[in-house]
Amino acid sequence: MVQKIIIGVLAAALIAVCSIWGYSTWQKQQAAAPAPVAAPAAAAVVEPAKPVDAALPAETAPVAAEAAATEKADGTHFTYKYVSPRSPQLLSIYNMASEIDVLRNLPEVNQLDGWLTLPRPINFITAECGTINAFYARDKGDVVLCYEMLDMLVRQGAAIAQANGGSTRDQLKYLMANLRFLMLHETGHALVDMLDLPQTGREEDAVDQLATTLMLSFVSADESEGDIAQNLQLASNFFLLTDSGNHDMATYADEHSVGAQRFFNLQCMIYGHDPGKYLRIVTSGRLPEARALRCEDESKQITRNWMRLIEPNIAPKHRMTREEEQAKIDQIKQKQVENAPAPYVR
Repeated sequence: MVQKIIIGVLAAALIAVCSIWGYSTWQKQQAAAPAPVAAPAAAAVVEPAKPVDAALPAETAPVAAEAAATEKADGTHFTYKYVSPRSPQLLSIYNMASEIDVLRNLPEVNQLDGWLTLPRPINFITAECGTINAFYARDKGDVVLCYEMLDMLVRQGAAIAQANGGSTRDQLKYLMANLRFLMLHETGHALVDMLDLPQTGREEDAVDQLATTLMLSFVSADESEGDIAQNLQLASNFFLLTDSGNHDMATYADEHSVGAQRFFNLQCMIYGHDPGKYLRIVTSGRLPEARALRCEDESKQITRNWMRLIEPNIAPKHRMTREEEQAKIDQIKQKQVENAPAPYVR
């Protein structure tokens, strides 16, 4: 009964505050905009399309027109599905997820949808799994969010909010921040598989880095850079909450780094993205100074390497020159300033 009350309150609050978070605005912007905004280092530099010469021979004109149409080809769009669970205990979580359409309210996934040219669509699915998990099913191209995982995140968010005297909105922030990171992590596995992207290290660490890079790089007028950093901090807290500290041979042999390592790696990437802006990560003790000294170079290298892998797969419709890209980013950053809350009542 307590679980149903928590989930019911959370679902109602999610629906109520989606406008505050800008999700409805986000969807309207995506429908109206010709292309999502790429990261500063991610955009492909391409020459502006040249007009077809009117003096071309008649037999050449259709070929040129066909080529021009091909240049504007859109990317591969994702699919989304909510599978009804068999377990009655998970029905409330299923209802919440489907009612708020949680899969389409993940901003970074929304930006990737149709942005890349893939050999097949990525299918985003919520389903009962029998275990707390989220994973990429390689054989079907499915990114699966288990209701058991969603239920755990709801409970964790409620416990954190209660312990810190927080509100339902704080619980929502924890839930959505972790879902954004988690689903980007699994999307990273899908991209590595579908695009046959080379990896020279542990793939689990690499897709953690991709998720962090995308959350730091995609620009939205609805969120400030401080909001984005806070989302990543909330996502990193999950690694500490799920790391018992009792590590045995199976833990060290696992394909994932231990939770504490993933936490500090994420802190390093946030700090390294802009050391001046995120200095408090070091001064507050969340990141040791000895590690912080290397984080700027490390973060830039990770971002640059990932963008080099992704860039060739950006759909022609969404390619921009660096000048066009920078103009778009500047426009959105100006909107961020305009939308920022004032330090006084007005």
